[in-house]
Amino acid sequence: MNLVCVIAVVAITSSLAIAIPIDVGTGDNSAGLYIEWSDGYIAEFTVNFEDETITGLGMFDIVEAETTLTTVREDYGWGIFIDGITYDSHSNIGFGGGEDWWHYWIKNAGEQEWTAPAYGAVDRIVSSGDSDGWIYGRAGPVPEPSMIALLGLGGLLLRKRRA
Repeated sequence: MNLVCVIAVVAITSSLAIAIPIDVGTGDNSAGLYIEWSDGYIAEFTVNFEDETITGLGMFDIVEAETTLTTVREDYGWGIFIDGITYDSHSNIGFGGGEDWWHYWIKNAGEQEWTAPAYGAVDRIVSSGDSDGWIYGRAGPVPEPSMIALLGLGGLLLRKRRA
């Protein structure tokens, strides 16, 4: 079995959804938006924008304008908090206890590591090449694309071994 077939099988049979980024927006600048729901579904967007920078919340505005994704936003007086994200049949809303809440991660262009900022998406200044990640149900960090493929391959091998 050649490598292309193995990758195809992993992509199709993995319990983790391997997302192909969806392009939204217009402009010469772009940033990544990664979203992972508690059911394991992953959506990735390449958000294009006109100005040199945009906010993390502004990235959601562009995605919501061009797709079926919706957010629940709460304003507690000190900033806007993302309390829910729904896309297609995947939805996590509200605090469910433990890690069941939307964890926010950022990675600036050229950096190797994702970090959890001490501020929210409304205050995040996103430049071209940056990425934002949202994870519900686990603390994180956001997995790199190669790690998602490795996790999927591990799941496939484990299933094969059990059979």
